[in-house]
Amino acid sequence: METLRALIQGDLSPAGNKISLARQPQNFNYSIDGYSPVWVDSGTSALALALLDAKEKAGNVVDPKVVIPGYCCPDLVSAAVYAGVKPVVVDICVNDASYDLEALDLALADENTIAVIAVNFLGIKERLPEIKSLIAHKPIKIIEDNAQWFPASQDEHHFVGDYVLFSFGRGKPLSLLGGGVLFSKEPLAVKNVVLRDATTNLKRESLKIFLYNVLLNPQLYCFLNRAPFLKLGETRYHRHEKITEMSLLQKNIFNTNLLQYEQRKLEVEKNYDQLSELASLQNLNSMQAPRRKRLLRYPLLCKSSEQRIQILEELRSGGLGASPLYQRPIVEILMVRDLVEVRGDLKNSYEFARRFLTLPIHQYVKQSQISRIKAALALVNNLA
Repeated sequence: METLRALIQGDLSPAGNKISLARQPQNFNYSIDGYSPVWVDSGTSALALALLDAKEKAGNVVDPKVVIPGYCCPDLVSAAVYAGVKPVVVDICVNDASYDLEALDLALADENTIAVIAVNFLGIKERLPEIKSLIAHKPIKIIEDNAQWFPASQDEHHFVGDYVLFSFGRGKPLSLLGGGVLFSKEPLAVKNVVLRDATTNLKRESLKIFLYNVLLNPQLYCFLNRAPFLKLGETRYHRHEKITEMSLLQKNIFNTNLLQYEQRKLEVEKNYDQLSELASLQNLNSMQAPRRKRLLRYPLLCKSSEQRIQILEELRSGGLGASPLYQRPIVEILMVRDLVEVRGDLKNSYEFARRFLTLPIHQYVKQSQISRIKAALALVNNLA
């Protein structure tokens, strides 16, 4: 019966909007005042480039380190390893994915620390003014990692980092199925680290985007979603191999997809915001903070791991696009533990990972599915 329902209604993906292949090469001129861009093949490459530059500018630091949060994407670790910088894991807040500032302050006291990565979590900015005050008079760079967010307009260009990066990979806010950019305040000190990609094939890249668009359709995505051997959504560590230039196709379609992104409606977000009336279902403090911007996915922090399990079971059985995101703190992801230095017990990161999930907000989410999601959440809330 469940398989029949999936064939009829389809399954929602956790994230992903259609990518336009309409080309506007003459309009590739995105800029941020006070920063210089380097367009590369991925957000991970942009982060690795920032860390290489920070290490070069730090001079003779014997054991360069970068601070990362206890709940984050393993790509932060792979970028640091590529750059030859040791990732130092610091705990996050209670009921918030931003740094525990006391724990962060202790890590920043290490004279080998050359940078701190300030992650924009699904569209919720880090507490950048507070971080900036902690590193005052210290030779530590701030890297604003906006891989999960993109400005809806230039009115949102409020940056304080020495480096600001964005990602255009699969499922990102402004997706081109690849590519990234690093904006730096100062000219880069590293030279000749961005390679030209000799394997670029415009027809092959266009075909990949076409197929990606087709498979986002819920009636087709359900076959991928229910194939256990694909292990969709599993968080894995991938070694970063090289930094190459952004492809010509991605540059050519950038402006068209930027316009689509800027015109995207926020109705699904607004519908989910009504869930705040069910106080026991939303425990993410930052959802009411000014640092919340346009979201990539809708974050939901449950009151317990048991409640999270119930919600995921209800929504996944209905093909409604719920996801546990990273599933576990960064140190528990396979292959990561031996690559990082851990400060403290990370108790908040462990607790956050046990209780967190996301809801989809992309273009395929319709009112009927929102109603089903609300009904499932109300059922779990009544059973609590």
